[in-house]
Amino acid sequence: MTGYSAAPQVVALRGRVVTDYEVWTEGTVLFEGGSIRDISPDDSLLENADEVVEYPDSLIIPGLVDLQVNGGFGVDVATEPDRLPELSRALLATGATSYLPTVISSPWSLYEDALPDIATAAAHASTDGAEVLGVHLEGPFLDLDKKGAHAASHILPPDPALLSKLLDLGPVRMLTLAPELDGAAELVRIARDRGVVVSAGHSGATFEQAYPVLDAGVASLTHLFNAMSPLHHREPGLAGAAFAHPNVVCGLICDGLHVHPETIHLAFKMLGPDRIYLVTDATAGSGMHRGQFSLATRTIYVEAGVTRLGNGAIAGSILTMAEALQNILAFTGCTIPEAVRMASTTAARLVGEGRRKGRLVPGYDADITILAPDLSVQAVWRGGERAYTSET
Repeated sequence: MTGYSAAPQVVALRGRVVTDYEVWTEGTVLFEGGSIRDISPDDSLLENADEVVEYPDSLIIPGLVDLQVNGGFGVDVATEPDRLPELSRALLATGATSYLPTVISSPWSLYEDALPDIATAAAHASTDGAEVLGVHLEGPFLDLDKKGAHAASHILPPDPALLSKLLDLGPVRMLTLAPELDGAAELVRIARDRGVVVSAGHSGATFEQAYPVLDAGVASLTHLFNAMSPLHHREPGLAGAAFAHPNVVCGLICDGLHVHPETIHLAFKMLGPDRIYLVTDATAGSGMHRGQFSLATRTIYVEAGVTRLGNGAIAGSILTMAEALQNILAFTGCTIPEAVRMASTTAARLVGEGRRKGRLVPGYDADITILAPDLSVQAVWRGGERAYTSET
C-alpha cells in the first residue's frame, strides 16, 4: 500500500494588492504550495481557488524584510541564539517575514557559540516564524571613533584570517566594516568572493576615501547618517558619497529619533525607493515596555521608548518594520508601493533574495503581510500558511 499525499490547497487572498508601482483596489493573490501562482487586479482567478480569504479595505503586501535585527521581545541574538525560533515567531506580529539576525562586535568565544546556532536556525526554517536568511556581522572591523554602541575592546583592525574564520562559522550574508581602514580592501575582496554583501558603516571615511570603495564592491551603507562621517558642505563624507554614487543602497532606521524626519525626507529625494532599505536595528528591548536587556556584551536600558547604554548613548532601537513603513509614509509623502519597496523589495534584492522574496510576483515565496486600513499588521502568511492574525 502506498501513502497518499493531498495536493496543496490553492488559496486566494482578496483586497488592495500592492504591486511594484500601483495598488489594485480589488486585487487577488493566488498561491499554493508556498509559492505565488498568479496575481490579478480583479476576481478572475477566484475560480481556481480552493479557499478565498477576504481582506476588504486592507493592503496585501509582500512580507517585510529586515536586514538588521539584534534581537527583540526579550531575546538577544548574540547571547541567546538558541532562542531564535522564539524571536522568529514574535517578529511575524511586526509584519516581518524574513530577517538577518545581527551580531555586533564581540569576543571570539561569542562568535564561536552564536554563529553555528544561527546557521542551525537558518537551516531549519519553519513557516510558523520569520525566515532567518543568514547573519549580519556588524563589525568587528570598525572605526573606533565611530563605534556607537559597540564595545571598544571588541573592535579590531582588518584581519583577513579572522574574517575567513568568521565566515566559516555560519551563513554570513552581510558584513559591516569601515572601508577606510588599512587592509579593509582585502576584507572586501574576501567577503565578496564568498558571496557576502559588504556594507560601509561605523566609519569616518572622507568623501575621497569612500567613493572609490563604493565603486570597488561596497554595495551598501549601514544605518545611513548614524555612526559615520557627517554630510558637510565642504566635506560630504560617507553619506555624501552615497548620495553621489549611482548604485549604492542605504539602510535607514526610520524611527524619527536616529535620523530627523526632514533628513529622512532629504535621503528619499536623493536616493529614491530602490536605493533605501528600511531597517529596525531592533534590540532585545523591542516589544518590551521598559527594562534592562543584553546587546551582545553590553547592557542596555529601555525607557520612554528609547534604548540606551548606561552612559545615555542610544543603542539600537525598539522600532518594528510595520512602524518603519508607517513612518516613511508620514515623513516623505511617498506612495504605498514606494514604501513597500523600501520595506521589502530593496532589502531582498541587496542580499541576493530578489528572485524569491520582496514582491508579489508569480513564482515568489508566498510570504505576505496584510495591513489593516490604519496600517497595523492584521495578518501574515508565511510560506503559504497563515502564521499570524491579530484577532488571536
